[in-house]
Amino acid sequence: MKNVDHVSDMRIKDDNVAEIFTHYYYKLYKYTIYRVGDHDTTEDLVSEVFEKVVAKYSTYNPRKAKLSTWLYAIANNTIINYHKKKHACDPINPEYKRFGRSIEESVIENETREYLLKALMQLDERSRNVIALKFGAGITNREIAQMLDLTETNVGTILYRSLRHLREELIDSGIFN
Repeated sequence: MKNVDHVSDMRIKDDNVAEIFTHYYYKLYKYTIYRVGDHDTTEDLVSEVFEKVVAKYSTYNPRKAKLSTWLYAIANNTIINYHKKKHACDPINPEYKRFGRSIEESVIENETREYLLKALMQLDERSRNVIALKFGAGITNREIAQMLDLTETNVGTILYRSLRHLREELIDSGIFN
């Protein structure tokens, strides 16, 4: 597979859209689930992101930003618009189907994920965005800092405080000791 994040100086071509989708779908999905906490909504929003990518790919300029930065900016704006329309986000119990696990393990895992999503929804938007970029999308602190116009130190501080807050929430809910 070509390195789809380093598209040449030419604009994205039609034949690259499928490759971009394949490479970035799961990353954008993980980023979005951290931000909205609902699988059905996440699927809808990621689909909307790729609709925008197809409609606007001719406007992408690799000299201005990396492809991943452009995609996450579209995703971020799509999520912000969703929140503006909805005015609230109600996390639900995600349904994960894991094979080879006992029912008890699956129930405990789903319950833990539910508490984590609820705790994530209690963070402020900026902290949730940094967490989503770091753990959902797997982006480095340096790239997050560039995307959000923060210092790398500030990103690290936000991550530390957010993770501490999430840990405290999970301890209070009895998930961790």
